[in-house]
Amino acid sequence: MAKLDDYRKARHPLPKTYKAWQIFGAGFENIGKDGKPTTLELRPPRDNEIVLRVDALGLCLSDIKIIKQGSAHPRLRGRDLATEPTVLGHECSATVAAVGKQWQDTFKKGERYIVQADIYYNGLGYAFGYLIPGGLAQYCYLDERALAGDEGCYLLPVQNDTGYSQSALSEPWACVEMSYNLEDRIIPKEGGKMLVISNDAGAAKRAYPGASVVAASLESVPDGPFDDIVVPNPTPGIVGALAGKLAKGGVMFLLGKPAEDGMVTLDVGRIHYESLRFYGGGSDVGAAGKANARADLLAQGNSLFIGAGGPMGQMHVQRAIELPCGSRRVVVTDLDRERLDHIELRFGDMAKAKGVELFTLSPAQFGSQDEMNSKIRELSPNGYNDVCVLAPVAPLVTQACGFASDNAIVNVFAGIPIGNPAQIMLSDLCRGVKIIGSSGSRIRDLRRILEMVEKGELNTDMSVAAIGGLNSAREGLEGVRDARFPGKTVIYTQILDMPLMALEDVPARIPELKDKLGPQGCWTKEAEAALLEKYL
Repeated sequence: MAKLDDYRKARHPLPKTYKAWQIFGAGFENIGKDGKPTTLELRPPRDNEIVLRVDALGLCLSDIKIIKQGSAHPRLRGRDLATEPTVLGHECSATVAAVGKQWQDTFKKGERYIVQADIYYNGLGYAFGYLIPGGLAQYCYLDERALAGDEGCYLLPVQNDTGYSQSALSEPWACVEMSYNLEDRIIPKEGGKMLVISNDAGAAKRAYPGASVVAASLESVPDGPFDDIVVPNPTPGIVGALAGKLAKGGVMFLLGKPAEDGMVTLDVGRIHYESLRFYGGGSDVGAAGKANARADLLAQGNSLFIGAGGPMGQMHVQRAIELPCGSRRVVVTDLDRERLDHIELRFGDMAKAKGVELFTLSPAQFGSQDEMNSKIRELSPNGYNDVCVLAPVAPLVTQACGFASDNAIVNVFAGIPIGNPAQIMLSDLCRGVKIIGSSGSRIRDLRRILEMVEKGELNTDMSVAAIGGLNSAREGLEGVRDARFPGKTVIYTQILDMPLMALEDVPARIPELKDKLGPQGCWTKEAEAALLEKYL
């Protein structure tokens, strides 16, 4: 494959122009011009820039949020896209194509990288694919914001024999990985502001020096926000009244059993985006924190994934099956039975090989939701050690807590906006059910995923459900919006005219790739190499 070898080493001269899917405002009609990517000058890099050739790009639901909101998207900070368009795409695998003078001792033509999308420079966010034009293009430019940012360089080197799709999909996988590696505070914040609810103010002050102590009647609660709130033998009314007084990253310690049980209204959007935590399962603060110290899946435990038929849900399921820290029994639910069939096809053999019991459940299989819920409970009578919510529906969080075992983790992975309440049984919180949430990823999460990929411990290509060339990217984005494919769509940006196609259609449409696909028709780096050799 001499042509592919030249491509990998970036031996070809750079063109004078390149294609990019710029976005000029809200709505799909504002992606590109007349339904096509725009043609831009490929100028030499300025002294403070490098030019990256984009090799593969995964399409993401976050791209759809930008399309819907346009300049109003919070990460664009009001940028007028009509006059200063950006380029979507942050799940990016790229090769250095040209280097400005400032970086010639750091980067070399032909080196491969992936981009950490969450970029910070002088304390401000400049996310790739948002304020910094992203990877839905044949080429892109990066400057000191990405190359010498607040966390150093936001590019991670990729080994030469790693697949382009494999490495590009490390980015969404990093978001999954982060959700299992959160560094939640489990003890009171040092130097923070604490509120203690107690009928014995003297004893409380001795136990918590420097804390604000008020009577259980709440009549004299001082103004918040508080970093920590301690509530012995709580009631729904007290917890509901105090939850709004937690600061970002705040923790409420619920000690002992509820004095009165019932539903508590909690803003699950704040749990997800502002890292609020509610810790029960102990008689004192230390015990409650210890009971909630776990972050990853309970090894060889039982896990439940609710609404997990989409691309990110499949990643959670694959992780629970494939990695050593995974589960013994994995139960997956979704409204779409076909998506669950895809999960069984894609991961069934892996589960058997790993000794993991895999069950998939859809409401269509049952006479009622109550029957389905009974089946879910039957599969783990003592509750699930880990429950992941992958649909942005607040009432599902209520359901998830009810399915959870004592000291379980309920991972609200789906981004439920702030201001959306869920009703949670207080007794669920007091028995140590910890509700968590996270958004995005850190560079160390991306590095961890890339390491696993390159060691053969994780196959990110199993997430691929469709491929296409650059000109088909708008159709691909519409497919993401409409949930057309059960997994990730990967765009090969250096191939212009290849149509968008599901993986199951690849053998018929590109016969040269038929024998290169993996078990159950999975995408592989061998199929990718044959694709590039044919089309480049």
